[in-house]
Amino acid sequence: MGAKRVVILGIVLIALIILTSICSITFGTIKISFNDVKNYAFKGTTGNAIKDKIIEKLRILRVFGAIIAGMAISIAGVLMQGYFRNPLAEPYLTGVASGASLGVVLYAFTSLLTGYNLGIWGKIISANIGAFITLFIIINIAKVVKQTSTLLICGMMIGAIVSGFNSIIIYTSDYLGIENDKLGSYFTWIMGCVSQLTADEIKVMAIITLPIVVLAIIFLSKNLDANLLGENYAISVGVNIKRLKQTLLILSGILTACVVSFTGPIAFLGLMCPIIARMLCNTSKHIYVMPITALLGMLLLLISDICVRPGVVIPATSNELPLSCPLSIIGAPIAVIIYLKMRRLGI
Repeated sequence: MGAKRVVILGIVLIALIILTSICSITFGTIKISFNDVKNYAFKGTTGNAIKDKIIEKLRILRVFGAIIAGMAISIAGVLMQGYFRNPLAEPYLTGVASGASLGVVLYAFTSLLTGYNLGIWGKIISANIGAFITLFIIINIAKVVKQTSTLLICGMMIGAIVSGFNSIIIYTSDYLGIENDKLGSYFTWIMGCVSQLTADEIKVMAIITLPIVVLAIIFLSKNLDANLLGENYAISVGVNIKRLKQTLLILSGILTACVVSFTGPIAFLGLMCPIIARMLCNTSKHIYVMPITALLGMLLLLISDICVRPGVVIPATSNELPLSCPLSIIGAPIAVIIYLKMRRLGI
């Protein structure tokens, strides 16, 4: 019955993702009709060169970017929750996403200052360094203090400190004579954004994240189930806890860093999707929860990306909102509810 439920959920979510993707192509400053999308899909053109270019160079890239980033960051949330055995552990709240963003901003600043640029891979490497330094700090804090509230607060404080450093670096660029527009765009990026993604960045993000997600679902699900019941139980059924934790740490760090290097920190998605997936699946079995989590990540980020576009939520505006706006409005109350429930349970 569980497998049947998950298959039905998967089919429904895939249908919603396809529908939302079509809506994503139509929404924007320049309206594109469903007929235009249909003509472009089946004939290769809408009949209007400008609309063709908008679909090809902007809208489709946003769709694929949101799908890949949503999948990766939601699975990173599952893996991080598996490591800490804590539903509040996710890339944004623990400060890992913020650490990755600081790595990228530092890389951008130094590359503009020195003229030495490694391109896409420079971003990814810098984001990974920032993410793993933050993970190291959080893990050591978790060893000393076991309380959920302390872990959450420390993660939020790290995020706040990083945000301050990011702002200092961006403003310092003006003092050093670096053109404002070259680092100024990072203000939008720091709050989450898929509108600036290029085709090459999406390809690299897909090449790195897709294999990790698929392999994690196939090979880590049973071990995560065992770990969920406690380390002693996991050891008794043959799970190498040390190796499992190292794997969870590395994979969640890589997924987070890869996404953040191109989209900036994606708030609360790694928290919301696993929780909603467990509710929908009516089980905690990771072989069911993880695929549904990935699909929910795609869907929620697609919807969020539509909501932040000019004129969609706020009429008569030409400014795009950051992704953190809709995601934080939905995700923060969920985090508060979970925290209060855990406090009542004395966790």
